Amino acid sequence: MAEKDYVTVQDDQGNEKVFQVDALFDMEGESYAMLTSGEETMVMKVEDENGSQSLVSATDEEIENLMDAYNIAIDADIDEPENFQG
Repeated sequence: MAEKDYVTVQDDQGNEKVFQVDALFDMEGESYAMLTSGEETMVMKVEDENGSQSLVSATDEEIENLMDAYNIAIDADIDEPENFQG
């Protein structure tokens, strides 16, 4: 089983919470991460500045576009039995 990656996210009030990195996406020249912690799921944009990566809030439009693409990919994978790894 593959080892999971985790990140610590700090909110606007300075509270820190650990999230598991569930997926990484590239769309329209930008990189995004889908993060989960318990029942909470969030999508953040990955920014690379001077060789250092950081996570910033994605816009509602970016999140909607990513979730649409993610759902299409999941549906396509399920519809193709040879791709199913269950």
